[in-house]
Amino acid sequence: MNTAILIFTVCIILFITDKFKPSTVAMLGCILMICFGVCSPEKALSGFTNDIVLIVFGTEIFGVAFFECGLGGLIASWIIRFSQGKEKRVIVTAGCTAAILSAFLNNQVVCSMMMVICLSISKTKSSIASKNIILPVIICAILGGQCTLIGAPATLIASSMALDSTGNGITMFELLPLGLSIFAAVMLMMYFFSYRKGIEIWGKDDLPSDDPDIESVSGQLDKRKAAVTLFAALVMLVLFISGIVSVGAASVIGALICLLGRAVDEKKALRQTDWNIIIWLGCSIGLAGALCESGAVQKISSRLCSIFPENTPAIVLLAVFVIITVLISNLLANTTTVIMILPFSIEIADKFGLSPTPFVIAVTMAAGLSIMTPLSCGFIGMTMRAGYKFKDYIRYGWSIQLTSMLMIIGLTPAMFPFRG
Repeated sequence: MNTAILIFTVCIILFITDKFKPSTVAMLGCILMICFGVCSPEKALSGFTNDIVLIVFGTEIFGVAFFECGLGGLIASWIIRFSQGKEKRVIVTAGCTAAILSAFLNNQVVCSMMMVICLSISKTKSSIASKNIILPVIICAILGGQCTLIGAPATLIASSMALDSTGNGITMFELLPLGLSIFAAVMLMMYFFSYRKGIEIWGKDDLPSDDPDIESVSGQLDKRKAAVTLFAALVMLVLFISGIVSVGAASVIGALICLLGRAVDEKKALRQTDWNIIIWLGCSIGLAGALCESGAVQKISSRLCSIFPENTPAIVLLAVFVIITVLISNLLANTTTVIMILPFSIEIADKFGLSPTPFVIAVTMAAGLSIMTPLSCGFIGMTMRAGYKFKDYIRYGWSIQLTSMLMIIGLTPAMFPFRG
């Protein structure tokens, strides 16, 4: 048990220091768990048989096809026309577009695409400063990814861990009511308050107009490839909603439609697929499973339980975990935070005789919506390219962070009761 905790601690330190790729650290953790007899090889590598790997693999290929056929460039052109040179309108239009795409695609792909689109828009319209639109749009993409099971890696990991621990994972659209409520509130905040706050923080300074990556969204729409890609999207959506097959199988079916329909070249799709993410997710799931199997989670949870009196209200327990999750996930990657916090929240919910579901949902949402520092996730970190300073994220994001945190604490018990 102590060995498992030591290995897990080493992995967390390596995650924090960022000396190695997350996939390498996760692999190291799994191998050490096996070598020191903490768990069997089957348990440590069980993540690679998980539905999550299929989901990421399928949506990665679909994402390549989506942008390869020219639909990404079409979206950029539409946003430019609709905004009419007004920054607030760009934030609303591009933000809603990013949120919808992130709900059904890997949000890393969407954030990368929206970053380029925002740069393209600011170059096309001199009245639009990239700093005033990039961070809000990326935040919207992150919010959209928290509305479905497949939108964010942290949610996929949380679902798998919850399924292993409680027998119930997160379903495809289970997060939608809560995620949509938070998205609506944050969008209103950005439109009426945060937009002006942003201008006060960083002013109208902008990027040079000769950025070499700005033109990468341009290109002609290939109607045949676009038709195949949209058909694949429709099939996936039907399968997601109907539940005829698992979400992972549905994602792979969509990818196969794109490949068989030649919406994207097979070699190019496989080459552009982020295998680091797939390896990282598979090993992270195995690492978390090994930690639980060793009994370390139960031991630490018992000590945490002793801190709280037996009559502690459930809402207080939930609030504590949300606050801890937000604080940690603003310093670590949100996926790492989920792996750290979720097992303990589930165990404590069980010891207090509460349903684990609201704790799973609250921790998952809190980790995924941490946006006050560029350390919280790669999507926020990539926006530093626009010239934001570290303190800019705190000054701009604290009110958004506080709003989302309070909404998670207040709405989660209403949507997912503590008992029942």
